[in-house]
Amino acid sequence: MEDIKLEEINIKEFKKDIYMHYVEAFPEEERKPFNLIKNTYDRGYMKLIKILNNDNLLGFMILNRIKNNGYAVLDYFAILPQYRNKGLGTKALKILLEKEKNSSGIFIEIEKVGLGKNNEENLIREKRKKFYEEIGFKKLNFDLLLFDVIFMPYIFSNIDINEEEIIKEILNIYESICEKESIEQNCKIIS
Repeated sequence: MEDIKLEEINIKEFKKDIYMHYVEAFPEEERKPFNLIKNTYDRGYMKLIKILNNDNLLGFMILNRIKNNGYAVLDYFAILPQYRNKGLGTKALKILLEKEKNSSGIFIEIEKVGLGKNNEENLIREKRKKFYEEIGFKKLNFDLLLFDVIFMPYIFSNIDINEEEIIKEILNIYESICEKESIEQNCKIIS
């Protein structure tokens, strides 16, 4: 399983090979409708990536970006259940970070630790937080309220971090994918 590669795919391949795994990996309230994914992809703001070992599908990533070498939002990242807890997610993410070394960096949102609906969900959130921190992601000095869910934003930055610039660029990415009005109404910075 050492030979992991990331392969960019088109929207047709995503629908055929990945979409069913996307639906299984993420609860309905966390998923974007397929037509929004397709629209974002068609406008050139999204990369769809398969994680492979030889020809075996291990997982997938969905990245959003509006500037060529600006920040990217790692919107979705999943390793298929049968391959989890084997270090493959770490390897795949490190490959992505290497591929993105000439960009500003990668931004992620993690659901706020401690606010899950039960202990099991809180443990999953804590594990996710630890996973990203061990790879080198840094927590930004604010939280985000997105569509009634509080997220902790993290960044893996290849440049000096200026949080105001990061917020501005990330909000521009959100607004490019969703409508500006929707983001203004449903996205708040919590200091």
